[in-house]
Amino acid sequence: MKSYSDLIQEVYREINNLRTDPTTFSSRFEAELTAFKANNAKHRRGAVPVMTREGMSAAEEALIAIKKATPLENLHWSEGLAHAAQAHCNDTGALGIVGHIGSRENTLQDRLEKFGKWSDCIAEALDYGSIDGFEVVLSFLVDDGLKTRPHRNALLNPRFKRIGVGMGPHSEYKTVASVVFAGEFTDKDEIEPVEVPTGGISTINEVENWLEGAIKMTCEIRSETENGVTIKKIKKYWEMGDGSTQITEEVIDT
Repeated sequence: MKSYSDLIQEVYREINNLRTDPTTFSSRFEAELTAFKANNAKHRRGAVPVMTREGMSAAEEALIAIKKATPLENLHWSEGLAHAAQAHCNDTGALGIVGHIGSRENTLQDRLEKFGKWSDCIAEALDYGSIDGFEVVLSFLVDDGLKTRPHRNALLNPRFKRIGVGMGPHSEYKTVASVVFAGEFTDKDEIEPVEVPTGGISTINEVENWLEGAIKMTCEIRSETENGVTIKKIKKYWEMGDGSTQITEEVIDT
């Protein structure tokens, strides 16, 4: 089971993988296109599928952009930026807030100035519901529903040199990730500590083998012992895009 700290490092690593070697990253991305379904659902590993606005078209557009991208330098980690990112996750996650404005109406600039001084340019990318670093970066690249693709542009912007990543639980969408970019950032000599939440991020094994065309699933799970072997029986009720319901059953040895 991954921790939030693990996922933070995954996101940081995958962003630099994208920037320094977009060709290899584009090959990995292309292999994920099958996760985008005809009904605009995006299937995710160990998490409930998300309904996108644009579906496959935005993913294909992102792939073209990556294939055209030129390699960039690594983004260097900044503790001040990471603290600002984590503070926003901690603040908004528990309250179920979505967006760049905090619970006290604080902006990205407000949060950054608490931990240091930025220069040149800044940006923040937010993701909800992902439990895998690669999935977080794909979400930013696709930028579903945002015509100007601000998150994708931030990832591929050569002016950015510094980065910080935060991650935490979200009361509505399971997880929230914040990635903060800056042209330059100077940390304060003494930075107020901001804790990364402890505990693991659970996967939902029951959402594996998502039925094609389904938009929602509920399940009944019961454990039984037969001949000294404990098995888990799962009955899944699938709500299909056409309004019908289908039922499937699985048996898993535990």
